[in-house]
Amino acid sequence: MSDQRNRLQKMFDFRNRFSNFGDVLIRLHVKGFRCHTNTLIEINSPITAFCGLNGTGKSTLLQLAAAAYRPLTRQERPYYLRDFFVVGTLDPMPFTRDASVEYKYWQHDRNLKTVTLSRNDITRRWQGYSRRPQRNVFFAGVGLYIPKIEQRDFFFRHASKLVVRDSSSVTDRIKLWTCRILGHSYESISTNIVIYSEREGNVVTVQRSGATYSEAHMGYGEGRTQYLINTLEILPEKSLVLIEEPETSLHPSAQHELGKYLVDVACERKHQIMITTHSEFILEALPSQSRIYLKKVDDGVYPIAGLTALQAKSLMTEGHVKALHILVEDNCAKTILSEIIRRIDPDFLRSVGIYPVGDADTIVRTIRTLKSTGLPVAAVRDADKGGQPSENIFKLPGSLPPEKELFSNIAVKKYMLSMYGVNLDDFKVSHLEGVDHHEWFQRLSNYLNMDEAALVSEAARIYARSLSEVDIVTLIAGLKEVSRR
Repeated sequence: MSDQRNRLQKMFDFRNRFSNFGDVLIRLHVKGFRCHTNTLIEINSPITAFCGLNGTGKSTLLQLAAAAYRPLTRQERPYYLRDFFVVGTLDPMPFTRDASVEYKYWQHDRNLKTVTLSRNDITRRWQGYSRRPQRNVFFAGVGLYIPKIEQRDFFFRHASKLVVRDSSSVTDRIKLWTCRILGHSYESISTNIVIYSEREGNVVTVQRSGATYSEAHMGYGEGRTQYLINTLEILPEKSLVLIEEPETSLHPSAQHELGKYLVDVACERKHQIMITTHSEFILEALPSQSRIYLKKVDDGVYPIAGLTALQAKSLMTEGHVKALHILVEDNCAKTILSEIIRRIDPDFLRSVGIYPVGDADTIVRTIRTLKSTGLPVAAVRDADKGGQPSENIFKLPGSLPPEKELFSNIAVKKYMLSMYGVNLDDFKVSHLEGVDHHEWFQRLSNYLNMDEAALVSEAARIYARSLSEVDIVTLIAGLKEVSRR
């Protein structure tokens, strides 16, 4: 983690939180809005990035957050739930009759203030707005910025007749970050107030490589970046900033630099920032405490906090991209490790690839070669071979090769006896004397006339469930730590 990310998290320490950020949101408890039947979001960083598959309620959380505060002045536009949750012919109930959202705010005395917006089913009105604290809120939906060329307003129709009433160069800070994010070396960036007849508007112009042009000749990514940076720099300090998919139309390097800018502006302007994103490059630039993956489950949405950017990407690609590659000796070891991880953290299992590569010596040689490529890789050797955690090499539970561990496990022996009528101790004496342990399950599957892989899978599942959590949590924690590096 870079110094700037460390700095941001230190600013959010409970001893400094209020002086730095004011009465920030630290918890959202959502009941009955769209897919959020009962979702609890704990906020552990000044920046919160909601990621996940489409339809997991990321935008809903941003919209609910927008209604968490009253404006600082009467001139500012307040946000209400009705601004986002429209009831109509095609959307009769975007929320349940007893829907509510509970906000918790950090206070100067380190206590929490709770405000709940709930629906009165009789009046069909939302109640609780008056108790909200005051704060400036900036909501940047994906449609907030529309390229000038697509607006077709007076700026486009009367481009040759515009009068520039005022023009000023942006600050060095704005210019620096705009150049850094977009990868352009602008000679100058200016904001202009233009007038035609009685109409007035704001337009950005830039000078680059000797050419001068306005937003009318900028692509969406360039124009939106200019707009976002200019806006975030002039907002009142300690604003709540809500941005939907800031990576839109930006190349990967620009996405990463934009993520770094969000960290920087949160430090400098003391903003609390919440975004929705599918970008691993933005997620990678943020503190680990910022990342919240939203997983759709049968009864609503389950938030998973603190994932690495690569783990989030793996989950968003539904396992097609792996956050960690794990080497094991053979298929039996792979099956056992899969069931062990599945028992503790099925989502982590989806984000890793497990590959049989041969014997223990081959594992060591292979992992040392792959580590030099920068690929996230670890190994799990058989229990009788031992591990070297400092080398990202771990071991399976127990002290025996995996086949022998399964055959000697009490729970597995009970299962085989009750399910198939086979006493494994007797079977070893009568059928496996002198047989290499790698062939034990092949002999057993032939005896039972069933598929070997299915039999190993059954035994591994029973075995994993029988282990104490102490035996396996340390192993999984070690693998997760490798995936974070």
